[in-house]
Amino acid sequence: MIDTLRHLFASAPELALFLALALGHALGRVKLGRFSLGGVAASLLVALVIGQSGVVLPDALKAVCFGLFIYAVGFKSGPEFFGGLNRSSLKLVLAAVIHCVVALVTIVVLARLFDLGKGFAAGVGAGALTQTAMLGTAGDALRRMGFSAEEVGRFSSEMAVGFAITYVFGTVGVILFLRSVVPRLLGIDVRKAARELEAQLAEGGAVARPGLIAAFAPITARAFEVEAGRAAGKTLGVVLHGIERAAVERVVRGDQALGPDPGLVLEAGDLVGVAGRLASVLDAGGRLGPEVESREALSFPMKAMTIVITDRRVCGRTLGEIRDYLGREGVAGVYVSNCKRQGFELPLFLHNEVRRGDVFELIGRPDQVEKVTSLIGHAEADTDRSDLVYHTLGIAAGTLLGLIVVPVAGIPVTLGVGGGVLLSGLVFGWWHVRRPAAGAMPGATQWFLSEFGLSAFAAATGLSAGPAAIAAIQTHGLTLLFVGFAVTLVPIIAAYLVGHYVFRLHPAILLGALAGGQTVAAGLNAATDEAESVTPVLGFTVTYAISNVLLAVWGPLIVALT
Repeated sequence: MIDTLRHLFASAPELALFLALALGHALGRVKLGRFSLGGVAASLLVALVIGQSGVVLPDALKAVCFGLFIYAVGFKSGPEFFGGLNRSSLKLVLAAVIHCVVALVTIVVLARLFDLGKGFAAGVGAGALTQTAMLGTAGDALRRMGFSAEEVGRFSSEMAVGFAITYVFGTVGVILFLRSVVPRLLGIDVRKAARELEAQLAEGGAVARPGLIAAFAPITARAFEVEAGRAAGKTLGVVLHGIERAAVERVVRGDQALGPDPGLVLEAGDLVGVAGRLASVLDAGGRLGPEVESREALSFPMKAMTIVITDRRVCGRTLGEIRDYLGREGVAGVYVSNCKRQGFELPLFLHNEVRRGDVFELIGRPDQVEKVTSLIGHAEADTDRSDLVYHTLGIAAGTLLGLIVVPVAGIPVTLGVGGGVLLSGLVFGWWHVRRPAAGAMPGATQWFLSEFGLSAFAAATGLSAGPAAIAAIQTHGLTLLFVGFAVTLVPIIAAYLVGHYVFRLHPAILLGALAGGQTVAAGLNAATDEAESVTPVLGFTVTYAISNVLLAVWGPLIVALT
Protein backbone atom coordinates (compact mmCIF):
# COMPACT_ATOMS: atom_id res chain seq x y z
CA MET A 1 0.00 0.00 0.00
CA ILE A 2 2.76 2.45 0.99
CA ASP A 3 4.75 1.60 -2.13
CA THR A 4 1.65 2.13 -4.28
CA LEU A 5 1.09 5.57 -2.77
CA ARG A 6 4.73 6.48 -3.27
CA HIS A 7 4.46 5.52 -6.94
CA LEU A 8 1.22 7.50 -7.39
CA PHE A 9 2.62 10.59 -5.70
CA ALA A 10 5.84 10.37 -7.69
CA SER A 11 3.84 10.15 -10.93
CA ALA A 12 1.35 12.86 -9.99
CA PRO A 13 2.49 14.97 -7.00
CA GLU A 14 -0.58 17.19 -7.43
CA LEU A 15 -2.61 14.18 -6.23
CA ALA A 16 -0.90 14.44 -2.85
CA LEU A 17 -1.73 18.14 -2.67
CA PHE A 18 -5.43 17.74 -3.39
CA LEU A 19 -5.67 14.70 -1.13
CA ALA A 20 -4.12 16.73 1.71
CA LEU A 21 -6.63 19.53 1.06
CA ALA A 22 -9.63 17.19 1.01
CA LEU A 23 -8.65 15.28 4.15
CA GLY A 24 -7.44 18.44 5.89
CA HIS A 25 -10.65 20.38 5.38
CA ALA A 26 -12.70 17.37 6.44
CA LEU A 27 -10.60 17.10 9.61
CA GLY A 28 -10.80 20.85 10.12
CA ARG A 29 -14.59 20.67 10.42
CA VAL A 30 -14.46 18.28 13.37
CA LYS A 31 -15.28 20.13 16.59
CA LEU A 32 -14.10 19.40 20.10
CA GLY A 33 -16.53 21.47 22.12
CA ARG A 34 -16.36 24.86 20.43
CA PHE A 35 -12.87 24.37 19.02
CA SER A 36 -11.96 23.14 15.57
CA LEU A 37 -8.60 23.18 13.80
CA GLY A 38 -9.91 24.81 10.67
CA GLY A 39 -9.09 23.79 7.13
CA VAL A 40 -5.72 25.52 6.82
CA ALA A 41 -4.03 24.12 9.92
CA ALA A 42 -5.56 20.67 9.40
CA SER A 43 -4.37 20.61 5.76
CA LEU A 44 -0.82 21.32 6.92
CA LEU A 45 -0.97 18.53 9.52
CA VAL A 46 -2.32 16.02 7.01
CA ALA A 47 0.32 17.15 4.52
CA LEU A 48 3.07 16.51 7.08
CA VAL A 49 1.88 12.90 7.30
CA ILE A 50 1.57 12.42 3.53
CA GLY A 51 4.91 14.15 3.07
CA GLN A 52 6.67 11.20 4.72
CA SER A 53 6.33 9.47 1.36
CA GLY A 54 8.79 11.94 -0.16
CA VAL A 55 6.48 14.06 -2.31
CA VAL A 56 8.28 16.70 -4.37
CA LEU A 57 6.40 19.83 -5.44
CA PRO A 58 7.79 22.75 -7.46
CA ASP A 59 8.47 25.94 -5.48
CA ALA A 60 6.55 27.92 -8.12
CA LEU A 61 3.34 26.17 -7.03
CA LYS A 62 3.71 27.41 -3.47
CA ALA A 63 4.51 30.90 -4.72
CA VAL A 64 1.38 31.05 -6.90
CA CYS A 65 -0.90 29.76 -4.14
CA PHE A 66 0.55 32.18 -1.61
CA GLY A 67 0.26 35.05 -4.09
CA LEU A 68 -3.47 34.38 -4.57
CA PHE A 69 -4.00 34.28 -0.82
CA ILE A 70 -1.98 37.34 0.15
CA TYR A 71 -3.52 39.45 -2.64
CA ALA A 72 -7.04 38.48 -1.52
CA VAL A 73 -6.16 39.46 2.07
CA GLY A 74 -4.81 42.82 0.94
CA PHE A 75 -7.76 43.48 -1.37
CA LYS A 76 -10.27 42.79 1.40
CA SER A 77 -8.35 44.71 4.09
CA GLY A 78 -7.38 47.72 1.95
CA PRO A 79 -10.41 49.95 2.60
CA GLU A 80 -10.32 49.34 6.37
CA PHE A 81 -6.50 49.55 6.56
CA PHE A 82 -6.41 53.02 5.01
CA GLY A 83 -9.81 54.06 6.40
CA GLY A 84 -8.70 53.20 9.94
CA LEU A 85 -5.78 55.64 9.74
CA ASN A 86 -7.72 58.55 11.19
CA ARG A 87 -8.03 60.36 14.50
CA SER A 88 -11.15 58.52 15.65
CA SER A 89 -9.41 55.14 15.28
CA LEU A 90 -5.98 56.26 16.49
CA LYS A 91 -6.12 54.33 19.78
CA LEU A 92 -7.06 51.10 18.01
CA VAL A 93 -4.36 51.57 15.38
CA LEU A 94 -1.71 52.19 18.06
CA ALA A 95 -2.95 49.20 20.08
CA ALA A 96 -2.55 46.96 17.01
CA VAL A 97 0.93 48.34 16.26
CA ILE A 98 2.06 47.79 19.87
CA HIS A 99 0.57 44.28 19.81
CA CYS A 100 2.52 43.40 16.67
CA VAL A 101 5.80 45.02 17.78
CA VAL A 102 5.73 43.14 21.09
CA ALA A 103 5.04 39.93 19.14
CA LEU A 104 8.08 40.54 16.91
CA VAL A 105 10.36 41.30 19.85
CA THR A 106 9.12 38.23 21.75
CA ILE A 107 9.76 35.93 18.79
CA VAL A 108 13.26 37.27 18.13
CA VAL A 109 14.35 37.28 21.80
CA LEU A 110 13.09 33.75 22.52
CA ALA A 111 14.46 32.39 19.24
CA ARG A 112 17.92 33.68 20.16
CA LEU A 113 17.59 32.57 23.77
CA PHE A 114 16.70 29.00 22.80
CA ASP A 115 18.84 28.96 19.62
CA LEU A 116 15.90 28.03 17.41
CA GLY A 117 17.16 29.36 14.10
CA LYS A 118 15.35 31.06 11.25
CA GLY A 119 12.96 28.27 10.23
CA PHE A 120 11.70 27.42 13.71
CA ALA A 121 11.42 31.10 14.65
CA ALA A 122 9.22 31.91 11.65
CA GLY A 123 7.13 28.76 12.14
CA VAL A 124 6.54 29.43 15.83
CA GLY A 125 5.60 33.03 15.08
CA ALA A 126 3.13 31.97 12.39
CA GLY A 127 1.57 29.25 14.52
CA ALA A 128 1.45 31.01 17.87
CA LEU A 129 -0.04 34.11 16.23
CA THR A 130 -2.23 32.05 13.82
CA GLN A 131 -0.72 34.07 10.99
CA THR A 132 -0.04 31.61 8.18
CA ALA A 133 0.90 34.48 5.88
CA MET A 134 4.10 34.79 7.92
CA LEU A 135 5.19 31.40 6.58
CA GLY A 136 4.95 32.70 3.04
CA THR A 137 6.77 35.99 3.55
CA ALA A 138 9.47 34.31 5.66
CA GLY A 139 9.93 31.53 3.11
CA ASP A 140 10.24 34.06 0.31
CA ALA A 141 12.91 35.91 2.30
CA LEU A 142 14.84 32.69 2.93
CA ARG A 143 14.96 31.89 -0.78
CA ARG A 144 16.50 35.33 -1.44
CA MET A 145 19.25 35.11 1.18
CA GLY A 146 21.61 32.92 -0.81
CA PHE A 147 21.06 29.66 1.07
CA SER A 148 21.46 26.39 -0.77
CA ALA A 149 18.40 24.43 -1.89
CA GLU A 150 19.10 21.90 0.86
CA GLU A 151 19.21 24.60 3.55
CA VAL A 152 16.02 26.23 2.28
CA GLY A 153 14.32 22.83 2.36
CA ARG A 154 15.44 22.32 5.96
CA PHE A 155 14.17 25.75 6.94
CA SER A 156 10.82 24.99 5.28
CA SER A 157 10.55 21.75 7.28
CA GLU A 158 11.33 23.63 10.49
CA MET A 159 8.71 26.28 9.69
CA ALA A 160 6.05 23.64 9.09
CA VAL A 161 6.92 21.87 12.35
CA GLY A 162 6.99 25.10 14.37
CA PHE A 163 3.61 26.09 12.95
CA ALA A 164 2.00 22.70 13.55
CA ILE A 165 3.13 22.46 17.18
CA THR A 166 2.10 25.98 18.20
CA TYR A 167 -1.04 26.65 16.18
CA VAL A 168 -3.55 24.91 18.46
CA PHE A 169 -2.59 26.93 21.54
CA GLY A 170 -2.32 30.01 19.34
CA THR A 171 -6.08 29.72 18.84
CA VAL A 172 -7.24 28.10 22.09
CA GLY A 173 -5.00 30.29 24.26
CA VAL A 174 -6.51 33.48 22.85
CA ILE A 175 -10.06 32.19 23.33
CA LEU A 176 -9.36 31.21 26.95
CA PHE A 177 -7.64 34.52 27.64
CA LEU A 178 -10.56 36.56 26.29
CA ARG A 179 -13.28 34.50 27.94
CA SER A 180 -11.73 33.66 31.30
CA VAL A 181 -8.78 35.95 32.06
CA VAL A 182 -9.69 39.42 30.77
CA PRO A 183 -13.03 39.68 32.63
CA ARG A 184 -11.25 38.76 35.90
CA LEU A 185 -8.43 41.22 35.24
CA LEU A 186 -10.93 43.98 34.53
CA GLY A 187 -12.86 43.12 37.68
CA ILE A 188 -16.17 44.06 36.10
CA ASP A 189 -19.21 42.41 34.59
CA VAL A 190 -18.42 42.57 30.87
CA ARG A 191 -22.04 41.83 29.96
CA LYS A 192 -23.28 44.77 32.03
CA ALA A 193 -20.61 47.04 30.57
CA ALA A 194 -21.65 46.00 27.05
CA ARG A 195 -25.29 46.84 27.85
CA GLU A 196 -24.24 50.29 29.04
CA LEU A 197 -22.20 50.86 25.88
CA GLU A 198 -25.16 49.83 23.75
CA ALA A 199 -27.44 52.28 25.54
CA GLN A 200 -24.85 55.04 25.13
CA LEU A 201 -24.30 54.41 21.42
CA ALA A 202 -27.93 53.72 20.57
CA GLU A 203 -29.39 56.78 22.31
CA GLY A 204 -32.50 54.92 23.32
CA GLY A 205 -32.54 52.51 20.38
CA ALA A 206 -34.48 49.31 20.97
CA VAL A 207 -32.85 45.99 21.76
CA ALA A 208 -33.84 43.33 19.25
CA ARG A 209 -32.42 40.58 21.47
CA PRO A 210 -29.75 40.63 24.15
CA GLY A 211 -26.69 42.33 22.73
CA LEU A 212 -28.12 43.30 19.32
CA ILE A 213 -29.43 46.77 18.58
CA ALA A 214 -30.87 48.03 15.31
CA ALA A 215 -31.06 51.80 14.99
CA PHE A 216 -34.22 51.64 12.86
CA ALA A 217 -36.00 48.82 14.67
CA PRO A 218 -38.64 47.79 15.44
CA ILE A 219 -40.12 48.46 12.00
CA THR A 220 -43.81 47.87 11.53
CA ALA A 221 -46.53 48.71 9.01
CA ARG A 222 -50.12 49.65 9.95
CA ALA A 223 -53.19 50.86 8.07
CA PHE A 224 -55.47 53.66 9.32
CA GLU A 225 -58.78 55.03 8.08
CA VAL A 226 -58.98 58.83 7.82
CA GLU A 227 -61.60 60.17 10.19
CA ALA A 228 -63.69 63.24 9.43
CA GLY A 229 -62.97 65.00 12.68
CA ARG A 230 -59.22 64.48 12.59
CA ALA A 231 -57.45 64.54 9.25
CA ALA A 232 -60.11 64.91 6.56
CA GLY A 233 -59.68 68.12 4.57
CA LYS A 234 -56.02 68.52 5.54
CA THR A 235 -52.95 67.75 3.48
CA LEU A 236 -50.92 64.68 4.29
CA GLY A 237 -47.87 66.84 5.04
CA VAL A 238 -49.75 69.02 7.53
CA VAL A 239 -51.31 66.06 9.36
CA LEU A 240 -48.02 64.23 9.84
CA HIS A 241 -45.77 67.26 10.33
CA GLY A 242 -43.17 66.65 13.03
CA ILE A 243 -43.45 62.87 13.04
CA GLU A 244 -40.06 61.25 12.52
CA ARG A 245 -39.09 57.63 11.86
CA ALA A 246 -42.38 56.86 10.09
CA ALA A 247 -43.44 57.34 6.47
CA VAL A 248 -46.67 57.09 4.55
CA GLU A 249 -46.26 54.46 1.85
CA ARG A 250 -49.69 54.39 0.22
CA VAL A 251 -53.07 56.09 0.29
CA VAL A 252 -56.08 54.14 -0.98
CA ARG A 253 -59.19 56.07 -2.03
CA GLY A 254 -61.94 53.78 -3.24
CA ASP A 255 -60.40 51.65 -5.99
CA GLN A 256 -57.54 54.07 -6.54
CA ALA A 257 -54.07 53.78 -5.01
CA LEU A 258 -52.40 57.16 -4.53
CA GLY A 259 -48.77 58.01 -3.89
CA PRO A 260 -47.53 59.52 -0.61
CA ASP A 261 -47.59 63.14 -1.84
CA PRO A 262 -47.31 65.59 1.12
CA GLY A 263 -49.68 67.94 -0.72
CA LEU A 264 -52.43 65.33 -1.06
CA VAL A 265 -55.65 66.49 0.60
CA LEU A 266 -57.08 63.63 2.64
CA GLU A 267 -60.73 62.67 2.53
CA ALA A 268 -62.81 60.82 5.10
CA GLY A 269 -62.61 57.08 4.45
CA ASP A 270 -59.15 57.17 2.85
CA LEU A 271 -56.98 54.25 3.91
CA VAL A 272 -53.41 55.21 4.74
CA GLY A 273 -50.54 52.70 5.00
CA VAL A 274 -47.76 53.86 7.36
CA ALA A 275 -44.43 52.13 8.01
CA GLY A 276 -41.67 52.89 10.49
CA ARG A 277 -40.88 52.65 14.18
CA LEU A 278 -43.83 51.45 16.23
CA ALA A 279 -44.18 54.55 18.43
CA SER A 280 -44.03 56.88 15.41
CA VAL A 281 -46.51 54.78 13.44
CA LEU A 282 -48.97 54.81 16.32
CA ASP A 283 -48.50 58.58 16.68
CA ALA A 284 -49.39 58.98 13.00
CA GLY A 285 -52.44 56.77 13.51
CA GLY A 286 -53.63 58.96 16.35
CA ARG A 287 -53.73 61.90 13.92
CA LEU A 288 -55.30 60.01 11.02
CA GLY A 289 -58.02 57.85 12.54
CA PRO A 290 -58.71 54.29 13.74
CA GLU A 291 -56.51 51.36 12.76
CA VAL A 292 -58.03 48.97 10.21
CA GLU A 293 -57.08 45.83 8.33
CA SER A 294 -56.41 46.69 4.72
CA ARG A 295 -54.47 44.55 2.31
CA GLU A 296 -54.64 47.32 -0.28
CA ALA A 297 -53.14 49.99 1.97
CA LEU A 298 -50.28 47.73 3.04
CA SER A 299 -49.51 46.24 -0.38
CA PHE A 300 -46.94 48.87 -1.26
CA PRO A 301 -43.76 47.94 -3.16
CA MET A 302 -40.47 47.61 -1.24
CA LYS A 303 -36.98 47.26 -2.62
CA ALA A 304 -33.92 45.68 -1.04
CA MET A 305 -30.49 46.84 -2.17
CA THR A 306 -26.91 46.29 -1.02
CA ILE A 307 -24.76 49.41 -1.25
CA VAL A 308 -21.13 50.26 -0.55
CA ILE A 309 -20.40 53.53 1.28
CA THR A 310 -18.12 55.73 -0.84
CA ASP A 311 -19.39 59.32 -0.66
CA ARG A 312 -17.06 61.66 1.23
CA ARG A 313 -20.06 63.52 2.66
CA VAL A 314 -20.94 60.56 4.88
CA CYS A 315 -17.60 58.81 5.44
CA GLY A 316 -16.47 59.47 9.00
CA ARG A 317 -19.96 60.52 10.16
CA THR A 318 -22.20 58.59 12.53
CA LEU A 319 -25.33 56.72 11.57
CA GLY A 320 -27.38 59.31 13.42
CA GLU A 321 -25.73 62.17 11.51
CA ILE A 322 -26.29 60.36 8.22
CA ARG A 323 -29.95 59.78 9.10
CA ASP A 324 -30.40 63.51 9.77
CA TYR A 325 -28.56 64.42 6.57
CA LEU A 326 -30.80 62.14 4.51
CA GLY A 327 -33.85 63.61 6.22
CA ARG A 328 -32.80 67.09 5.12
CA GLU A 329 -32.50 65.72 1.59
CA GLY A 330 -36.14 64.62 1.72
CA VAL A 331 -35.53 60.88 2.09
CA ALA A 332 -38.30 58.92 3.82
CA GLY A 333 -39.25 55.28 4.25
CA VAL A 334 -35.75 53.73 3.94
CA TYR A 335 -34.37 51.45 6.66
CA VAL A 336 -31.02 49.74 7.28
CA SER A 337 -31.37 46.02 7.88
CA ASN A 338 -27.68 45.12 8.05
CA CYS A 339 -24.20 46.64 8.00
CA LYS A 340 -20.90 44.83 7.43
CA ARG A 341 -17.25 45.84 7.56
CA GLN A 342 -14.63 43.47 6.14
CA GLY A 343 -17.36 40.83 6.11
CA PHE A 344 -18.06 41.19 9.85
CA GLU A 345 -21.55 42.28 10.87
CA LEU A 346 -21.65 45.54 12.80
CA PRO A 347 -24.28 46.60 15.34
CA LEU A 348 -26.47 49.43 14.11
CA PHE A 349 -25.88 52.13 16.72
CA LEU A 350 -26.73 55.77 16.09
CA HIS A 351 -23.23 56.84 17.21
CA ASN A 352 -21.40 54.28 15.08
CA GLU A 353 -18.93 55.91 12.71
CA VAL A 354 -19.40 54.90 9.08
CA ARG A 355 -16.29 54.28 6.99
CA ARG A 356 -15.61 54.08 3.30
CA GLY A 357 -16.14 50.51 2.14
CA ASP A 358 -18.83 49.63 4.70
CA VAL A 359 -21.60 47.56 3.13
CA PHE A 360 -25.22 48.43 3.97
CA GLU A 361 -28.38 46.50 3.19
CA LEU A 362 -31.26 48.92 2.62
CA ILE A 363 -34.98 48.22 2.47
CA GLY A 364 -37.61 50.76 1.51
CA ARG A 365 -39.60 52.50 -1.18
CA PRO A 366 -37.86 51.84 -4.53
CA ASP A 367 -37.42 55.47 -5.54
CA GLN A 368 -36.18 56.41 -2.08
CA VAL A 369 -33.70 53.53 -1.93
CA GLU A 370 -32.30 54.67 -5.27
CA LYS A 371 -32.06 58.22 -3.95
CA VAL A 372 -30.19 57.12 -0.81
CA THR A 373 -27.80 55.09 -2.94
CA SER A 374 -26.96 58.12 -5.07
CA LEU A 375 -26.33 60.22 -1.95
CA ILE A 376 -24.06 57.95 0.08
CA GLY A 377 -22.44 55.35 -2.18
CA HIS A 378 -23.07 52.92 -4.98
CA ALA A 379 -24.99 49.71 -5.45
CA GLU A 380 -22.84 46.63 -4.96
CA ALA A 381 -22.11 45.08 -8.31
CA ASP A 382 -24.68 42.40 -9.03
CA THR A 383 -22.29 40.12 -10.84
CA ASP A 384 -20.79 36.71 -10.39
CA ARG A 385 -17.73 37.56 -12.46
CA SER A 386 -14.43 39.01 -11.30
CA ASP A 387 -12.40 41.60 -13.16
CA LEU A 388 -9.50 39.33 -14.09
CA VAL A 389 -7.59 42.08 -15.89
CA TYR A 390 -7.62 44.26 -12.78
CA HIS A 391 -6.67 41.55 -10.32
CA THR A 392 -4.00 39.77 -12.37
CA LEU A 393 -2.46 43.17 -13.05
CA GLY A 394 -2.52 43.80 -9.29
CA ILE A 395 -0.70 40.54 -8.54
CA ALA A 396 1.82 41.20 -11.32
CA ALA A 397 2.46 44.74 -10.02
CA GLY A 398 2.95 43.40 -6.50
CA THR A 399 5.38 40.76 -7.72
CA LEU A 400 7.47 43.38 -9.54
CA LEU A 401 7.38 45.60 -6.46
CA GLY A 402 8.65 42.71 -4.35
CA LEU A 403 11.64 42.23 -6.67
CA ILE A 404 12.95 45.74 -6.00
CA VAL A 405 16.01 45.78 -3.72
CA VAL A 406 17.15 49.03 -2.10
CA PRO A 407 20.56 49.10 -0.35
CA VAL A 408 20.33 50.70 3.10
CA ALA A 409 23.68 51.14 4.90
CA GLY A 410 25.05 48.39 2.68
CA ILE A 411 22.19 46.00 3.58
CA PRO A 412 19.84 44.98 0.74
CA VAL A 413 16.25 45.79 1.80
CA THR A 414 13.27 44.41 -0.11
CA LEU A 415 9.59 43.79 0.50
CA GLY A 416 9.86 40.38 -1.09
CA VAL A 417 7.19 39.03 -3.41
CA GLY A 418 4.82 38.32 -0.52
CA GLY A 419 5.11 41.83 0.90
CA GLY A 420 4.87 43.40 -2.54
CA VAL A 421 1.71 41.51 -3.47
CA LEU A 422 0.19 42.31 -0.07
CA LEU A 423 0.87 46.03 -0.55
CA SER A 424 -0.51 45.87 -4.08
CA GLY A 425 -3.67 44.14 -2.80
CA LEU A 426 -4.15 46.87 -0.19
CA VAL A 427 -3.88 49.63 -2.79
CA PHE A 428 -6.00 47.86 -5.42
CA GLY A 429 -8.68 47.07 -2.82
CA TRP A 430 -8.71 50.67 -1.62
CA TRP A 431 -8.92 51.98 -5.19
CA HIS A 432 -11.77 49.60 -6.04
CA VAL A 433 -13.90 51.13 -3.28
CA ARG A 434 -13.19 54.62 -4.60
CA ARG A 435 -13.75 53.59 -8.24
CA PRO A 436 -16.18 50.64 -8.09
CA ALA A 437 -16.42 50.34 -11.87
CA ALA A 438 -13.04 48.60 -11.80
CA GLY A 439 -11.98 45.55 -9.83
CA ALA A 440 -15.19 43.59 -9.29
CA MET A 441 -14.63 40.55 -7.07
CA PRO A 442 -17.66 38.82 -5.51
CA GLY A 443 -17.36 37.87 -1.86
CA ALA A 444 -17.42 34.18 -2.70
CA THR A 445 -14.44 34.66 -5.01
CA GLN A 446 -12.52 36.52 -2.32
CA TRP A 447 -13.19 33.68 0.10
CA PHE A 448 -12.08 31.04 -2.41
CA LEU A 449 -8.86 32.82 -3.34
CA SER A 450 -8.02 33.34 0.33
CA GLU A 451 -9.05 29.90 1.62
CA PHE A 452 -7.79 27.81 -1.29
CA GLY A 453 -4.60 29.83 -1.77
CA LEU A 454 -3.69 29.63 1.92
CA SER A 455 -4.72 25.97 2.34
CA ALA A 456 -2.82 24.90 -0.77
CA PHE A 457 0.25 26.88 0.33
CA ALA A 458 0.12 25.32 3.81
CA ALA A 459 -0.36 21.84 2.36
CA ALA A 460 2.51 22.32 -0.09
CA THR A 461 4.71 23.48 2.79
CA GLY A 462 3.79 20.40 4.82
CA LEU A 463 4.40 18.05 1.91
CA SER A 464 7.82 19.58 1.28
CA ALA A 465 8.77 19.15 4.94
CA GLY A 466 9.11 15.43 4.38
CA PRO A 467 10.74 12.99 6.79
CA ALA A 468 12.86 15.76 8.34
CA ALA A 469 9.72 16.97 10.14
CA ILE A 470 9.64 13.93 12.44
CA ALA A 471 13.24 14.42 13.53
CA ALA A 472 12.60 18.12 14.18
CA ILE A 473 9.58 17.33 16.36
CA GLN A 474 11.57 14.78 18.38
CA THR A 475 14.45 17.20 18.91
CA HIS A 476 12.68 20.50 19.55
CA GLY A 477 9.05 19.62 20.29
CA LEU A 478 8.85 20.67 23.95
CA THR A 479 10.96 23.78 23.43
CA LEU A 480 8.76 24.91 20.53
CA LEU A 481 5.65 24.29 22.60
CA PHE A 482 6.95 26.43 25.47
CA VAL A 483 8.11 29.23 23.19
CA GLY A 484 4.75 29.10 21.40
CA PHE A 485 2.92 29.63 24.69
CA ALA A 486 4.99 32.75 25.33
CA VAL A 487 4.60 34.12 21.81
CA THR A 488 0.82 33.73 22.06
CA LEU A 489 0.40 35.21 25.52
CA VAL A 490 3.04 37.95 25.90
CA PRO A 491 1.77 40.20 23.05
CA ILE A 492 -1.89 39.90 24.02
CA ILE A 493 -1.08 40.63 27.69
CA ALA A 494 0.94 43.70 26.65
CA ALA A 495 -1.90 44.85 24.39
CA TYR A 496 -4.37 44.38 27.25
CA LEU A 497 -2.26 46.49 29.61
CA VAL A 498 -1.85 49.29 27.07
CA GLY A 499 -5.46 49.17 25.91
CA HIS A 500 -6.90 49.21 29.42
CA TYR A 501 -4.52 51.40 31.41
CA VAL A 502 -3.15 53.77 28.75
CA PHE A 503 -5.86 54.09 26.09
CA ARG A 504 -8.78 53.44 28.47
CA LEU A 505 -10.68 51.41 25.87
CA HIS A 506 -14.16 50.29 26.83
CA PRO A 507 -14.05 46.65 28.06
CA ALA A 508 -16.22 45.33 25.21
CA ILE A 509 -14.22 47.19 22.58
CA LEU A 510 -10.98 46.07 24.25
CA LEU A 511 -12.03 42.42 23.90
CA GLY A 512 -12.57 42.90 20.18
CA ALA A 513 -9.31 44.80 19.79
CA LEU A 514 -7.33 41.99 21.43
CA ALA A 515 -8.93 39.38 19.18
CA GLY A 516 -8.21 41.53 16.11
CA GLY A 517 -4.64 42.26 17.14
CA GLN A 518 -4.03 38.51 17.36
CA THR A 519 -5.93 38.02 14.04
CA VAL A 520 -8.05 35.26 15.59
CA ALA A 521 -11.58 35.43 14.18
CA ALA A 522 -12.62 32.69 16.62
CA GLY A 523 -11.45 35.04 19.36
CA LEU A 524 -14.04 37.57 18.20
CA ASN A 525 -16.73 34.93 18.62
CA ALA A 526 -15.44 34.29 22.14
CA ALA A 527 -15.53 38.02 22.89
CA THR A 528 -19.09 38.47 21.64
CA ASP A 529 -20.19 35.39 23.58
CA GLU A 530 -18.58 36.69 26.76
CA ALA A 531 -20.13 40.13 26.37
CA GLU A 532 -23.41 38.72 25.01
CA SER A 533 -23.16 41.62 22.58
CA VAL A 534 -21.79 42.42 19.15
CA THR A 535 -20.09 45.58 20.46
CA PRO A 536 -16.61 43.88 20.41
CA VAL A 537 -16.79 44.07 16.61
CA LEU A 538 -16.28 47.83 16.96
CA GLY A 539 -12.77 47.17 18.25
CA PHE A 540 -12.00 44.21 16.00
CA THR A 541 -12.03 45.39 12.39
CA VAL A 542 -9.32 48.08 12.60
CA THR A 543 -6.88 46.01 14.66
CA TYR A 544 -7.55 42.95 12.49
CA ALA A 545 -6.68 44.85 9.29
CA ILE A 546 -3.55 46.46 10.75
CA SER A 547 -2.25 43.25 12.34
CA ASN A 548 -2.88 41.16 9.24
CA VAL A 549 -0.55 43.46 7.35
CA LEU A 550 2.14 43.96 9.99
CA LEU A 551 2.42 40.32 11.04
CA ALA A 552 2.83 39.27 7.42
CA VAL A 553 5.55 41.90 6.98
CA TRP A 554 7.30 40.58 10.11
CA GLY A 555 8.20 37.32 8.29
CA PRO A 556 11.32 38.67 6.56
CA LEU A 557 12.31 40.60 9.70
CA ILE A 558 12.19 37.43 11.81
CA VAL A 559 14.38 35.66 9.27
CA ALA A 560 16.84 38.57 9.21
CA LEU A 561 17.05 39.01 12.99
CA THR A 562 17.37 35.36 14.09
